Formats: sequence, structure tokens, C-alpha cells
Amino acid sequence: MEQSSSKDVETTTRYQFDNFCRRILIGETSNYRKELARRSRHEITFSELSEAELERFYVMDEYSTDHYLFQVMGYDIEVKDTLIGEALEALSEKKRNIILLSYFMDMSDEEIGELLHLVRTTIYRHRTSSLHQIKKYMEGKADDEKRSKT
Repeated sequence: MEQSSSKDVETTTRYQFDNFCRRILIGETSNYRKELARRSRHEITFSELSEAELERFYVMDEYSTDHYLFQVMGYDIEVKDTLIGEALEALSEKKRNIILLSYFMDMSDEEIGELLHLVRTTIYRHRTSSLHQIKKYMEGKADDEKRSKT
């Protein structure tokens, strides 16, 4: 009899432990699901973000070697676009200065004329011819790129 009662106690203990473990697992599963639901209400995955929202989470390093730096009449003017920088370098110094002062320093033709000791109409002619040269340079570069791709 003692043997069967000790087996009964052992079996009962095993069943109680099994039941206890199941309740713990059910509770943990419930807690895990609640945590997932809470996170889904408060957190957004990267795949759900738009391109504009994703851009807020990274920074592109910029180096001074990636830019063109021009000095005009005591002003340091930085040009970040490579193609525009190359086109400006292809101009004569006088024409480049006029373009840089006009478009990067927002000076009027009259203000540039006073700085360079030239009349306003001369500044206008130099600026328009410079823009024409820049346009031709950039179109030539675009044509070269098209040819190299084909």
C-alpha cells in the first residue's frame, strides 16, 4: 500500500507541476501578445515609412573636396554641384566672377558693376554670354554621357 500511495503522490505532484508549467506558459504567451500589440500601436517598422521619413534617420557626410570653392572680391563662394563647378571653371575669371556674384551672392548688375568698376550694361552682356557658355558646356557634357552609355 505504501508503494502505491507514494506512486499516487508522485503522479499527483507530476500532474500539479505539469499544470503549473502550462499556466506559466499560457501567462507568458498572453504577456508576449500584449507586448506585441502595445508595440504595434506605438512603433512603426522601417518598411512602413515613406522615403521622406526615412531620410530623417541618416546623414550624408560632405567633404570639402566634393565642392568647388571660388574666391571673388573677398567672398568665398562654395559650389556643391560638380557639373556647375566645372562649367564655371571653364569661364574666364571676369565672367565667372560676374556669375558668382549675381547668382550666389544675389547682387544686382549695378552692384556688381560698382564692385568691378564696369557699367551695368557690360555686366549684363557678360552675364548673358556666360550663361550661354555654361549652357553649351552642360549640354556637351550631357551628350558625352549619352554617347558613353551607348
